[in-house]
Amino acid sequence: MLVFIVACVIVAILAALIYLPRIFFSSGTPSRASDDAYCSAKPADGPSYSLMPEQAQNAELIANIAINRGLPDHAVTVAIATAMQESRITNLSYGDLDSIGLFQQRPSQGWGTVEQVSDMTYATNIFYDHLMQVPDWETIPIEDAAQEVQRSGYPDLYATWDAMAHAWAAGLTGEFGATISCALEPATSSDADGLIAALPVAYPSVTAATAPATAEGNGNNSSNGTTITVALPDGLSADDHNRLCWQVMGWLVTHARQYGIDALHANGMDWNRKDGVWTGNETVEQTITVTLV
Repeated sequence: MLVFIVACVIVAILAALIYLPRIFFSSGTPSRASDDAYCSAKPADGPSYSLMPEQAQNAELIANIAINRGLPDHAVTVAIATAMQESRITNLSYGDLDSIGLFQQRPSQGWGTVEQVSDMTYATNIFYDHLMQVPDWETIPIEDAAQEVQRSGYPDLYATWDAMAHAWAAGLTGEFGATISCALEPATSSDADGLIAALPVAYPSVTAATAPATAEGNGNNSSNGTTITVALPDGLSADDHNRLCWQVMGWLVTHARQYGIDALHANGMDWNRKDGVWTGNETVEQTITVTLV
């Protein structure tokens, strides 16, 4: 009988433990941890390709440099596929032999000094310099163009990333709208001045300034925090306007962690860092609304 009573007590305790989480944690969904944060490129008619936030920000840099150089979108696809294979789009301080950086470039092979190829802007620019010298680089397979630049011992591996690179390139260059998103942990601080200074450097044709926070059009109905209004230039065609808008949005989303961006509104679409998805019906608007924490 004693054994039976003890067994019943144990069962009762275990049952209580099962329900304790419901009692103490039923009031809301836990906040996303920084380790669970991710970014993705999701074209409307294709699968989603995820990167860590740091990788996504590096991919945006690769795209932004090509955009400001006036290079075709395909150059971004080749560069992202190459960087994904060489370094997982990470600015590595090590590699095979003396290879380092985003593209695992070797100082001993004339790519530049260690300091230069460790600089992602320099590394990306010199990659594009070499790519532009490859005959028919815009029409040959991505992996062949990458191999002509890199001279890798494993040339077939670049093809692994063709679809992923195209999705990210299409989203970051604005070919596809509402494609790049990030789901992030809650921000604890923001840097409005830093954002206002950095964005026009990346996209010189736009202006950014602080404005009173509003409860509308910021993606999460929050009236807290600083609001920044980004103005797109007048006189663009509808296609050029939409491209620039989504190029800027790609920059803002991938820099949301760095600057404490909580929500975005542009072209009738809304994003917030908690949900990490775009919602709304796309239209044409002249300004972008950025809400910081």
